[in-house]
Amino acid sequence: MAEYLVVSDAVSPISEGDAASAVRGLARALVAAKHQVTILSLAAPEHVARLPGMARRLRTVTASAGGTTVELPLYEGQVAESQLYVLGAPAVNRGQTAALLASGAASLAQGGLLKPGVLIGWGETSAVAVSVLEAPRRLFVLPAGTACPPLTPAERTALGPNAELEAIAAESLMTLGAADADAVVVPSPSSQAALERDAALAARASDQPIVAVRLGCDEPPFDPASDATLAAPYSPESPGGKALCRRALARRASLALGPRTLLLVTAPLSGATEGKAVLEALARLARLDIAIAVPAGGDRTLTDRAAVLAIEHPGKVAVVSEAITGGDRALLAGADALLLADPDDHTARPAGFALRYGTLPIAPEGGANADYVVDHDPLSGTGCALLYSAIDPFQIEGAVRRAVALRANAEVWQALVPSLMLAAPRWSATVAALEGIDPPVAAALAASA
Repeated sequence: MAEYLVVSDAVSPISEGDAASAVRGLARALVAAKHQVTILSLAAPEHVARLPGMARRLRTVTASAGGTTVELPLYEGQVAESQLYVLGAPAVNRGQTAALLASGAASLAQGGLLKPGVLIGWGETSAVAVSVLEAPRRLFVLPAGTACPPLTPAERTALGPNAELEAIAAESLMTLGAADADAVVVPSPSSQAALERDAALAARASDQPIVAVRLGCDEPPFDPASDATLAAPYSPESPGGKALCRRALARRASLALGPRTLLLVTAPLSGATEGKAVLEALARLARLDIAIAVPAGGDRTLTDRAAVLAIEHPGKVAVVSEAITGGDRALLAGADALLLADPDDHTARPAGFALRYGTLPIAPEGGANADYVVDHDPLSGTGCALLYSAIDPFQIEGAVRRAVALRANAEVWQALVPSLMLAAPRWSATVAALEGIDPPVAAALAASA
């Protein structure tokens, strides 16, 4: 058992978004692996004070940014059976957030509240904390798997008057975090290959590796067996509820479904090339035994074009508003397949969430999807996705036609859905990978046990 400290500027339910959700999933899996976990985050005090389960401590925390020292309120609570500390401060820019997290963490460590055996800096704004906090092992995680944008002059100023610190981080916080971490963790081999060539990471020592670790997709609330927003629960052992979710989505979107109709949900339309290719493919696919739901949260122009397509094909195509209960989770639960069109996805998390809900991902064969997702082979019955080679209307159409053929075979489809759910990545595997990054990490875990 080790004492983990996770430093992140966002954690669910204090904040929303994929990064905040992932921190919660990581903490939950660490606790399940019998580790002690403390999370340090930051949020506006008026927001934290309204959240149930968060108590304001009597003490304040001394922190500094831009050369100015402030006393921040400290809130504490629990997330996924982990101790959660939140510094009460609004996020102004990346430089200020990084400085406040680091100086606040140093104050808490000096007061004895933080004694990490393993420090995990989650995201670029944890870089300064990774640099200044003492811990036997320090991991710097870039969960998006992409290079961090250069700091603006205002963000560099907010880091403070420390000339050495400003010199190191003049271009990117990523440089600073990587320089002091024992390893940089990224979510896929494709992002690992790209970042190894990035100039911002060139200053790290030769014994500070960049390691690819797949992120899980089973954090709350992404669990079809317990998700109260769904029309019915289901699991790999009892998948019958998915059919009820499918019918519920069809009713709400006014889509006509037959017993073998493929119910396809697209990702929100975005990107001039990607969105246009998807729309052109959907226009030709509408004549097949298919029903298509397009989320309304994407690019406005592309969504308007999808709405025109829905008028031309009533009962076959629908633009789905955010008003549907459960949001994206209801769409994933109701869909037979999810069409993805991001060629630069470095996490494969969208495909992972689709698998979690027994929904077949249809994705471009590039980035993290090429790293982790296996194309379905009808002869052997193996594979958990359908991959297409390029963002092209004909390639997309061909992949969806494969999905239509799969859905038409009731026996094959009935066996496929549970296997998709079992193929979803788990945070327990992420934790096991983090524990085994290299022998020094294992030694640190053993020493703190």
